[in-house]
Amino acid sequence: MHQILASDERVQIATEAILAGLRALQVVLRHASARVPITKPDGSPVTAGDLAVQMAVASVLRRRAAQWTLVGEEGEGSVSGAEGGVLLERAVAAVRESLGSEAPADPTECLHDQASAPGDVWWTVDPIDGTKGFRSGRHYALCLALVERGEATVGVLSCPTLQIGRDPLEIGSDSQMGTVYVAAKGQGAWKFAPRAGDRLLPAALLPVVRSARRDDTLPWRVCDSIEGGSRAERMRAIMSRTPLRWESVSLDSQCKYALVAEGAADCFMRVPGSRGAEKVWDHAPGAVVASEAGAWVGDLVGAPLRLAGEALDQNVGTLACDRAIVAHVHEAASAVLSASASAHPGRGTLS
Repeated sequence: MHQILASDERVQIATEAILAGLRALQVVLRHASARVPITKPDGSPVTAGDLAVQMAVASVLRRRAAQWTLVGEEGEGSVSGAEGGVLLERAVAAVRESLGSEAPADPTECLHDQASAPGDVWWTVDPIDGTKGFRSGRHYALCLALVERGEATVGVLSCPTLQIGRDPLEIGSDSQMGTVYVAAKGQGAWKFAPRAGDRLLPAALLPVVRSARRDDTLPWRVCDSIEGGSRAERMRAIMSRTPLRWESVSLDSQCKYALVAEGAADCFMRVPGSRGAEKVWDHAPGAVVASEAGAWVGDLVGAPLRLAGEALDQNVGTLACDRAIVAHVHEAASAVLSASASAHPGRGTLS
């Protein structure tokens, strides 16, 4: 294992937190309705798994790094009413069982809303990125990043349905716990297969390095959303404007960043939409992994990701891409988004 990575306390804390979340999720998954969601006030789904993972992750971070704020997708407003109460009780029970004596007296305190201005150093967590994938038996990811002065410096992705040694597009059983990716700025990207009960970063890690393509006859593989919609259409419009031969591969969540890191995919973009800027927890963890593996990571017009709070409102979408084609994608994206901004003022602008 990379010795600097092994001695980095930030990496150790982040890995311990994600593994705590993964253990809590395994407890939740024993329940027959573990994947059944309710609808949050914002219209998005939430499950007992989302709540349990965020509370478990936050519990470790409060114990190990209480000086740093946590900005997470879930909060006190994620659940309400009788249905929400049942979900929350199930999640609390999972946290208490999986963390044992290290569980807080009241795990729900870990869902307290955080300040919109988190400071110079802070964590961001998406407890289950790809909730629709989780509830449908597809790919999903547990995601945590450390942000320091506007830049993500540590990223951990737990991808329970990605199995080491198998085609990453093949959906494995999350009972086997899949693969954990760990990366830190300047220290590379690494992975390991977690085992039941794991609490700390293991001694043996496998490097994740994005190799240069050796067969130019193959099409470039671009990650697409299973859900489709206008963003997916605009992604296709951008790729179709490049001189590249490409094909799409569809999957959920920040597992897309893992595929780009591994070289199983060549490009993943999120095109600006009508619902506002991307959320920091949807990209910061995977961005570190893909970047440290050797991919280019930034936004669609070539700027680095600027992480100042919950929203990536200083960027034009996001992009993780093979360095050999990034210039083509930037040029095409600028043209497509400029045309879209002219046709639909206020949406997909380059500001």
